Amino acid sequence: MPLSKNGKFTRSRSRWQYPYKNEHPTDKLKIKMLLNEKIKGNRIAGLEARIEAGQVHKMHTHRNEFVIVYCLDGKCLVTVGSTTRTVHPKTLIFIPPRVPHRFYNKFSEPWKGIAFAIGTNAKIKNDWLEE
Repeated sequence: MPLSKNGKFTRSRSRWQYPYKNEHPTDKLKIKMLLNEKIKGNRIAGLEARIEAGQVHKMHTHRNEFVIVYCLDGKCLVTVGSTTRTVHPKTLIFIPPRVPHRFYNKFSEPWKGIAFAIGTNAKIKNDWLEE
């Protein structure tokens, strides 16, 4: 939980939502904002993600952010650049800026993870490479 100005932890008021509103209407990944802090010209955003069985988070890049994803539950096929692997719980994935990546849950159970996007104060900007 984030710290308030008085140094005490505060509860997040986030709710489940579809990400990147108006960017890719067929994207069914659900996310929950966990952290969104600006630190001396930079920002870190934490997201809780869930991809249902059979769903795809389409191939895209982040223009100005490093992304770190930690798999909590379930399995998922993850493509980063030209490499595709099945990720299992307790797996950490690092995605540099401008590297194409996709998450595809071809398995029967939902995939759950936490993603941290670390970059500039600029708004999250994705370039979608698939329709």
